[in-house]
Amino acid sequence: MEWDKLGDIKLLIVDDDAFNRQLVISLLSQIGTISFIEAEDGLEALSILKQTEVDMVLLDLHMPNLNGYDTLLEIKKESKYNSIPVAILTTDKQEKVKLYALGADDFLSKPYKLDELESRIYMHIENKQQLKLKQVLVEQEEVMVPNTVPNNVEVNRSQNTYNMEYLEQSQKEIFYNILKFTYQDEAHEKSVKVIASLTKSLAKLIGYGDRTANNISSASVVRSIGLLSFSDKKPILEYQYSSKNKILYEKYIFLTYQLFDISVETDFIKIAKKVIIQHREHFDGSGFPNQRSGDQIHQVAYIVSLVETFDALLGQKSYYNNRIHSPIEIYNLLKAQSGQRFHPHITKIFLEHFEYFITLRKKIINENINKEAA
Repeated sequence: MEWDKLGDIKLLIVDDDAFNRQLVISLLSQIGTISFIEAEDGLEALSILKQTEVDMVLLDLHMPNLNGYDTLLEIKKESKYNSIPVAILTTDKQEKVKLYALGADDFLSKPYKLDELESRIYMHIENKQQLKLKQVLVEQEEVMVPNTVPNNVEVNRSQNTYNMEYLEQSQKEIFYNILKFTYQDEAHEKSVKVIASLTKSLAKLIGYGDRTANNISSASVVRSIGLLSFSDKKPILEYQYSSKNKILYEKYIFLTYQLFDISVETDFIKIAKKVIIQHREHFDGSGFPNQRSGDQIHQVAYIVSLVETFDALLGQKSYYNNRIHSPIEIYNLLKAQSGQRFHPHITKIFLEHFEYFITLRKKIINENINKEAA
């Protein structure tokens, strides 16, 4: 990590335990460009923020006077603090879901690990600076007068594109880190990776370019971050929810959507939001949460929904009839759902390449097994 290129960094550590504050300072003391500001509670932290420019905040949750939850809310209320990343010190999965919805940018575990502290702080500061540069470039383009465009405009646009791609990658890394806490077991994690690969392949078959296909694939990975607390089974083709559980499921769909809605709107975020809010909708309008139908549902949501169903029916924990299905059974099930749950055109393309997807899935699984054995 090239700390010097980031310049001077002011890190605000908010924790009522002086030992914890000093531990962070001790771990990071070898990085000469970081200066440390300490606060014992949320009230002191807010006072410091009003008087001093801070680059990042490490925020504990359980403090007197003003706790971490309320401090985070106060920080996120002020638009002038929008560019300041706030990392919460917690390992509690339930708290992470709630805090991310409130605007937390990241989470750090206790006891502190030097590698984690360094990499997270570096990533957020670098991301912040790239975003600031992007905003400057956009402002420069907005004030340019037609027919008097400087010679270096293409260079600026190229740099702007690079910055957006870099920002997208940073966003994905942050959400992937959060996602690790949603995996129920190793099989679940492997299934997510298989779905991502198959999603990318189907997107490219439909006609999407590499970058968009990659974003659709990434959206399929992060679509269920808000489902951390939802332990009920999720049937794929026949929803058998009690009214209470369906309300809960819809709640977590909206929670996941909110996590992405507060992010800088890159192409990845735009696609992810469509997938999150629409991948449980049906072509015939019988899905949820908004009973969309037909072309009211974006193609990217149909792609993810179809691939997810395909993988679940082949998986060890199939949600439909609680058994693994043969390829011919799956083919017929998907064909029967064309025009009901799934978009007819997308289903047609998938079924035309059905053997390819069966083979590709086996290949991905075998490659993962070989990697583990190596």
